[in-house]
Amino acid sequence: MTDTIIVEGQTLSLDDVEPDHHYVKCHFTVSNAPIRLMDVSFDHCTFDQTNFDNGDFSRVTWTHSQFLNATWRETSWFDCNLKSLQLAGSDFSESVMKNTTFDACKLTYANFSEMRVENSKFLNCDLLESAFQAVRAKKTVKFDGSRLTGADFVETRLKGFDWHEAEFDTLSMSANLASGLVVSQYQAAQLIGMFGIEVK
Repeated sequence: MTDTIIVEGQTLSLDDVEPDHHYVKCHFTVSNAPIRLMDVSFDHCTFDQTNFDNGDFSRVTWTHSQFLNATWRETSWFDCNLKSLQLAGSDFSESVMKNTTFDACKLTYANFSEMRVENSKFLNCDLLESAFQAVRAKKTVKFDGSRLTGADFVETRLKGFDWHEAEFDTLSMSANLASGLVVSQYQAAQLIGMFGIEVK
């Protein structure tokens, strides 16, 4: 097994990132090529890059960075772990995610529309007013501890989605595509109220 090399406090180009490296408090300048990252971790790093469209990320661990209003369209995420990232307003539309976890990330107003997702999690994330329109999901997509108030799941088949430990006041969804959605008893009552159904 390859030992991980720790790089700390340096300024580098994203083109210089190497597998099996752990970057701590580094600053990364912009790359003009599509980003390809594999077997790497970033901790408390800063990035000039705001456009990550068409990037590929495999076995990447990313903690404590800010990417406000960054674009991540048509990116691929495999076996990644993203924790405590500021991703408000980020655009992940048409991306692919498999075995990937967002943990304690700020994802308010983020766009995940037309994404393909498999066996992934949003744990303790703030997803206020986020968009999950026309998402295609396989296996499970969990939202434990996350805020989903105002999120939009219209045109998304919700089989495999698990909201039972999430919180929301209101959200949008297609009732005819709700089969297989997992919710708590309290949430079931909320959803019934949203659809204007009266229980006597």
